[in-house]
Amino acid sequence: MNWLMAHRVASIAAATLRRRLDLSEDHYVDVFAGLRRCGLAVMGQDMPSLFGVYLPPAPGRHGGIFLNTTMGEATIRHTAAHELGHAQFGHERCLADGPDPFLGTPRDKWPAEEKQAEAFAAWFLMPIRLVKATLTRLGLDIPREAADVYQLSLHLGTSYRGTLRHLQHLRMVQSQVARGWATVQPARLRARLSGQAEQSPPRVWDLRSLTEGSRLAVEQGDRLIVRAPGLGADPEVTGPAGIRTLSTPYALAPGDGVELDVTAGIDAESTLTLSSHDRTQTWSATLLATPEGHRGLIAPPSRHVLVGPVNGVRQ
Repeated sequence: MNWLMAHRVASIAAATLRRRLDLSEDHYVDVFAGLRRCGLAVMGQDMPSLFGVYLPPAPGRHGGIFLNTTMGEATIRHTAAHELGHAQFGHERCLADGPDPFLGTPRDKWPAEEKQAEAFAAWFLMPIRLVKATLTRLGLDIPREAADVYQLSLHLGTSYRGTLRHLQHLRMVQSQVARGWATVQPARLRARLSGQAEQSPPRVWDLRSLTEGSRLAVEQGDRLIVRAPGLGADPEVTGPAGIRTLSTPYALAPGDGVELDVTAGIDAESTLTLSSHDRTQTWSATLLATPEGHRGLIAPPSRHVLVGPVNGVRQ
């Protein structure tokens, strides 16, 4: 099976499953909700020698997946969707060795089932309607530079390079351009956005007027740069307890907006609102709660966490 065929099959399978699980194509895709609704048990733990494992259901045994919690959230989400792809296609037991099992292996040499699962992960997490809607909120029709891809990946909850690869399949970025952008390190983009050449935040959101009303899956440690000069100097900020306003911004001039740090997990879906002193101008966004199972999954890696039912529907 070549990659073109794998993507054709995977795009249909992903769309079918999202409809069956009632997952919106217009908003951030909660892959963990999908796993729970499929009846798959998910175990997250420190597995430095494994990327992920899929165990199909069998008589007397509940199907499930194992995920390596030492990876970042975007990679964990992608791996979860990849293993969900194995389940959706009815593959046999799949085990991927190493933190990046196919590093150095030409993509055309991947086994057929891995091509299918990898393509499924991309289409499940990045349906074209969601990609287009997110680009519109970013004020774009297609990405124009590497920084656009980085911001898109934050809103989608996907990795920078995974997003870049999928944009090629969507014919939104030409292969030659993508090869150049692939050499850009996200750390460099974060440093440029945050104005901190050293010790820049692990993720930096560049939020503008069109992103108002967005639903943001933020993480502890994120920096939110809200460019809203219409709010005036020192606007009032209301939101969950885990949001802190920087008294001395790094990237914005006074009166150009607000810089905020996410200092704790978000316990419940919350509204973040910025208001001018006379309350005539506002900017707001919804901060998504980290699902309990998801938060547990990316908790300290020594902790074993079961996400999803131990009994119930089998895939």
